[in-house]
Order: sequence, then structure tokens, then C-alpha cells
Amino acid sequence: MSPQDLINKLHDRPFKPFRVRLSNSNTIDVLDPGSVIVSPTSAIMPLEYVEDEHGLKLVLRWKTVALAHMVEFVDLDQRQNGSKRRRR
Repeated sequence: MSPQDLINKLHDRPFKPFRVRLSNSNTIDVLDPGSVIVSPTSAIMPLEYVEDEHGLKLVLRWKTVALAHMVEFVDLDQRQNGSKRRRR
């Protein structure tokens, strides 16, 4: 994955939350484009979010991930109330 691939996904308009699938089959959900910092070879990715008293998403935990470790992006299907659709 190139830095431009990730930057393009983060700048999609309108932004759609997405999942990053990694080469070890782990995944990281990106719910807010401002929660990711992209460098030439890696990205700081959110692992855990919390909402503050004003309804803003805050990142509690994060991880630095090599861009070469990122395999694909998968859009998250979110319902109107913000909950994720369960898989069968």
C-alpha cells in the first residue's frame, strides 16, 4: 500500500468509515479520517475510540502500522443510528 492510497481513502467525500485488513489477518477500523496520521512508510492508526460528553470521537489507543503490512480497505456498512450491521 502506498501513502497516497491511504490518503486518498481518508479524503473520500463523503467519508465512509472503513476497515484496513492487514497481512496477518488482523483488522483496524477507521471511523474518523482525522484519527490517522500517514508517513511515507507507516501510519498511526486508531485501535479504540470513546465518545466524550460533547459527542466527539476520541482515540484511546493507537498503533503504528507499516504501509506494506496493509492489504486492503473494506467499507464498513453502518446503519443510520451508527451501529454496525451484524454478519450472519
